[in-house]
Amino acid sequence: MEFLLVLIFPVVAFLVVGLLGRRLGDFPSAIITVLASSLSFLFSLYAALQAIKNPVHVPLYTFILLQSKPLELGLLFDTLSSVVATLVTFVATFIFLYSIGYMRNLFGQWTYKFYAYLSFFLFSMLLIVLSDNLLLLFFGWEGVGLASYLLIGYFHEQRKATNAALEAFVMNRVGDWLFLLGILMSFITFGSIRYQEMWEKAHLVDPLMLSWACLLLFGGAVGKSGQVPLHTWLPNAMAGPTPVSALLHSSTMVAAGVYMVARLHPVFEASDTALKVIVVVGSVTALMAALAATSHTDIKKIIAFSTMSQLGLMFIALGLKDKLAGSFHLMTHAFFKALLFLAAGSVIHTFHHKVHDIYEVGGLRSKMPVTYLSFMVGALALAGVFPFAGFWSKELILGRAYEASFGIGVLVSVVSVLTAYYIFREGFVMFHGEERKGGAHESEGVMILPMAVLMLGSVFAGFGVWWYGSLMGKEVHIHGDTVVLSLVIALVGIGVAYSVYVKRWLSAEELYRVLRPLHTTFREQFFTERFYHKTLAGGYMRISKGLHTVWERVLIDGFINLLALLYVKLVRFLWMKLDIMVVDLLVNGVARFTFKTGRTVRNFQTGLLNHYVAFLLAGMVFIFGIIIKFMR
Repeated sequence: MEFLLVLIFPVVAFLVVGLLGRRLGDFPSAIITVLASSLSFLFSLYAALQAIKNPVHVPLYTFILLQSKPLELGLLFDTLSSVVATLVTFVATFIFLYSIGYMRNLFGQWTYKFYAYLSFFLFSMLLIVLSDNLLLLFFGWEGVGLASYLLIGYFHEQRKATNAALEAFVMNRVGDWLFLLGILMSFITFGSIRYQEMWEKAHLVDPLMLSWACLLLFGGAVGKSGQVPLHTWLPNAMAGPTPVSALLHSSTMVAAGVYMVARLHPVFEASDTALKVIVVVGSVTALMAALAATSHTDIKKIIAFSTMSQLGLMFIALGLKDKLAGSFHLMTHAFFKALLFLAAGSVIHTFHHKVHDIYEVGGLRSKMPVTYLSFMVGALALAGVFPFAGFWSKELILGRAYEASFGIGVLVSVVSVLTAYYIFREGFVMFHGEERKGGAHESEGVMILPMAVLMLGSVFAGFGVWWYGSLMGKEVHIHGDTVVLSLVIALVGIGVAYSVYVKRWLSAEELYRVLRPLHTTFREQFFTERFYHKTLAGGYMRISKGLHTVWERVLIDGFINLLALLYVKLVRFLWMKLDIMVVDLLVNGVARFTFKTGRTVRNFQTGLLNHYVAFLLAGMVFIFGIIIKFMR
């Protein structure tokens, strides 16, 4: 029962806040949400301590018979799932706490719905993490998709937010179709969709079928984790409230694709084709997103592109059969990415949500010292500077990349240099230099506390690499040459940003003028977003409008109008020729005949006795005449 409580608390909070939040009020709803996630974290921690030694399986429900075999849905607490569940609930709890301060100015406007959505999101994510089979994972998969749609579009009065929510919904549905087909293909291939059976049969099934199953499943991961080509929704999803951005990008929704591949890694490892595709997609996404981040100026979009890039690095590690490096970067990334978003949200919040571009602010270092420290700690961890958390996980990926291929190693190095550059570019522009906008002040305590906790995680989480390696049954190798390379890479990126945006040894304006074509290409994400929006979506709309005009308005409507015209003419003809000339003539003729007959006959009804006697005599003469006639 205690294992089930990990899931029960968030779903109870969702039901209570969703059904009674209007009566309870926004602040009590927020408290209930935070308490539920806190309790879920405590029981996740308890479950992890139990499951690390001995995995625990919790059967839930017999769903359906498949080929005379019952499909049992259940939860599986093992090393990976229990550690990730603990991380998810821990990070989510502090993001929920932060959101009390961030959303306070909206209290009284039915903000309880926001907290109900957060609890539902957490429940769905835990369902993904703890499921023991693909079907239950898919339920959670769709749950986070629905919750993210509601949360991204929470500011529904803003057109940008509704468009972003719709784009996220559509893009994820494309990936979800592939994922659903992958589940069906997995069942055909393995005869089961339970992880344990799939792991055991991975090297026994048909390789071609296995590759198709893996590729289709990975298609779902591409959509959920914002990888090329289903990537454009992720940066645009920043239109939602900042706690939502932090929640999506830490260890939850966008990491679900990486987690799914790590969860099924024994299956993916058996397909070289699938692994190669994963490496290619991860490499392209990591580089493209890093380049895009160097040219964007939106406070949250830069961090969002960073998430895409880092997820690409995780996929590279998984594609190179290094589950330890990929999943450990997922762990450390949760801390510093959530921290960066909360720090960015603190900046946005202090200007009452009216500032979204890094060049609108400056010199915030003295006005917001805790936020500045938080952002810089997150940036150092993301850049991979020793001893911050990102250093350890990124070093594992870098070392594995160079072991596998010099080309992949160079690509990871280039991405890491760009990462250090763009994140410190954002930090230097916002917190250093001249003050461009007045009125900044440090955020309140309820927002500071989560940032402080995540700062500790961003600093120290990397030191758990050996402990995590032992849990995963892998030996951790820290290579001296790649350690030096990691540091050089981070310092080069930071040094370039420092030279341009702090010391101004190089003019950013002059660089922009010289590199404008490249800047435009990067900013437009190599024109993929424009291609999707203008060519695909726009073309679809133009074709739809053309078909509407030609097919519906001209052909279908024309045919129907022609039928209506012919019908009117036929009715008019029948009215003129049949109704008026035949029916009316007949009816009127009968009426006239009856009228004339009646008028003639009424002359016999005079009321005079002599007339009646005369008629009687005439009748009698007539009758006698007939009798005499026949008697002759």
